Amino acid sequence: MGTHTHSLHHGPVWNVWKLWLAELGVVLPECLGAYYAASLWRQGEIDLGLLALGCSAGVATVYAFGYLWCLPDVLGGMPHDQTRNLRQRWSDFALLTAFIGILVIAGAYIRVIWEYFSYVDLARALAILLACFWLLPACVVASEKYLGWTMPGGEAKEGMGWRVRVRGATRKWGHWLVRLLGAKGALGGGGVLALSSLILEFETGRGGGYTGYKIVAEKDVWPRVTHVEPILYSFLVQGHPWVYVLGLVVATLALAGVLPGRLGRIIRSSKTLATLAGIIALLQVTAGAIRLLQIMAYETSASQPDKYRLALWILLWGALFILLWAVPVAIWLRGMRGSRESWDHTRLAVMVFYLPIFLLGFSFFVVGTYFGLGFGGFVIGMLLVWWGLVQSRWEIAQQQDSARILAGCGFPR
Repeated sequence: MGTHTHSLHHGPVWNVWKLWLAELGVVLPECLGAYYAASLWRQGEIDLGLLALGCSAGVATVYAFGYLWCLPDVLGGMPHDQTRNLRQRWSDFALLTAFIGILVIAGAYIRVIWEYFSYVDLARALAILLACFWLLPACVVASEKYLGWTMPGGEAKEGMGWRVRVRGATRKWGHWLVRLLGAKGALGGGGVLALSSLILEFETGRGGGYTGYKIVAEKDVWPRVTHVEPILYSFLVQGHPWVYVLGLVVATLALAGVLPGRLGRIIRSSKTLATLAGIIALLQVTAGAIRLLQIMAYETSASQPDKYRLALWILLWGALFILLWAVPVAIWLRGMRGSRESWDHTRLAVMVFYLPIFLLGFSFFVVGTYFGLGFGGFVIGMLLVWWGLVQSRWEIAQQQDSARILAGCGFPR
């Protein structure tokens, strides 16, 4: 009986279920995207219909190649490329996906800029696009470094062709930012950016002065949720200001962590602070992805104000938020207590899951930052603080290991 139960939860039966869930993650976005696109096209919204179809196709494609082709072993399947290990296949997959995502985002926003050229601040729009195209490869390179510290690398034949050249160029582009900042640079820069949101506007066109300080002091409405249905609206309005305040506290501690001495070292080595920064950063990225989807849903339902359909969408948005943010975070935290192999598979499965969410989140980040520099400063700041804390913890651990080795050889510490 014990063996049977173990096979259900850890053996072939459970692996089949995980692969079925991955296939559902491929089919479901395509079906929803086709439904939304058809609804929008019937209303004459050709551009939004194409956006809906493109987002859904992009998510489905990433999950198909990630879970079913490049890294099926994270769900218990058999890898197609036996010459490269998990870490190497993640790098191949993530770098190529980031490059294609950059091209798609660039094409979409260039078309928007062209259509509304007379209304767009071109310098501001291009600067934000460039920052987005810099951050996406940097996030992939940061994930490579994180896995490099905790997973074996192994030897593999690099191969040839355009994909290898594209991956190499994307890695160099992202590596430049990661190397430039370093651990303390990421902590200091991220802390400054996050705290600068207190004086920067979060959303223009609301009478001026809508800064982060106003959100904290007056508990004002968190930006870009004013058109959301009542229940989800209430959750976001009440929850996000407190998340914002918590992020400011983390950013302040990150700045203190840059200082030399014992206090700075304690802050930089804090696992709790690093976990908290990661949760807040992922919350902002996930919220950005959901807001992008809400734009399409709002346009679709605006001309169909059916109260029963509206109630259904309220439940679906809440479930989507839990699925995209709370469930992966819980799986990640629980997986840390498993065996080494199980933990490697768990975290890579979560990383594949989050990759298209990052692409959608950064797509919204471009327009969100254009209309409110405070929003972009806070999101980028929390991502940098998260990475700075992760890198600092690894550097401190390496220093401690080196000190123990030297002490064991008879050298003074």
